[in-house]
Amino acid sequence: MPQHLAQPFLGAREGAAPSESLPSLEARLARALDTARAAWPGVELDGARFVAHLARHLPAEGFPESLEHFHLGDFYLACACAQRVPAALAAFESRFLPEVDVAVARMKLPASVLDEVRQQFRQKMLVATPDAPAKLAAYPGTGPLNGWVRAAALWLALDLQRRNASESHEDDSALPFLVEPGDDPELAHLKTTYRAEFSAAFAQALSALAPRQRNVLRLKYLDGLSIDELGALYGVHRATAARWAVSAQESLLEETRRVLTERLRLTHSQLDSVLRLISSQLDVNLSRLLRSRLD
Repeated sequence: MPQHLAQPFLGAREGAAPSESLPSLEARLARALDTARAAWPGVELDGARFVAHLARHLPAEGFPESLEHFHLGDFYLACACAQRVPAALAAFESRFLPEVDVAVARMKLPASVLDEVRQQFRQKMLVATPDAPAKLAAYPGTGPLNGWVRAAALWLALDLQRRNASESHEDDSALPFLVEPGDDPELAHLKTTYRAEFSAAFAQALSALAPRQRNVLRLKYLDGLSIDELGALYGVHRATAARWAVSAQESLLEETRRVLTERLRLTHSQLDSVLRLISSQLDVNLSRLLRSRLD
């Protein structure tokens, strides 16, 4: 049997030794190609191109079992779009571009901003640049394409919203530690005397977090995403997203305590008051700092 699919598949996997005979691999890939094509009648993509693209996205270990859980139809369409197959582009526009509106519906964007999100999304997903292929080429096939599209659209809309907001806000990175009538004398003194130090320590602690921790805090506090939305965006269970958020908050407060301990000569009681103060104003402070300091 000619190895029309097995050879390009193995070539894309950098010569990795097959876990089965070449005829068996050829038959397996032929079945996968038939399954993928059946999902999109009329979308014609060269089989060798498809299996080579498939080989680059399948995990190094676990083949052929990993193929059983692959979203072959969605992956085929994404690959065909990246190859600029006209029928695939038309199918993607019709089936998946409406997912952009679904993804950003809760943001209640003005019509002009929503149009910009749609335009930028279409450009990023379907148009290659001299330096990089179209973003659809990065679709991993491990989850439904509509969910991946929604997550990508939401990321794009949030990023656009942040950039627009940064152009209309002055720097407000200092923490709003305002003395209030109900403050006890010690807390009022701490707010007044160490306001700048608290702000600097908090910002330093924020920058020391891991990138995902900062992103989770930004998405939760600045963009207002719920735990369910965080989970959907990252493709994890809501319980995992909740653990990430709690861990990021705890790391932020602990690092703030450590920095303040190094910088200031405060008693344990005073440090506890500081941490209670920061914790009680976490929503406001994170919104301000994240807007002004994080990319």
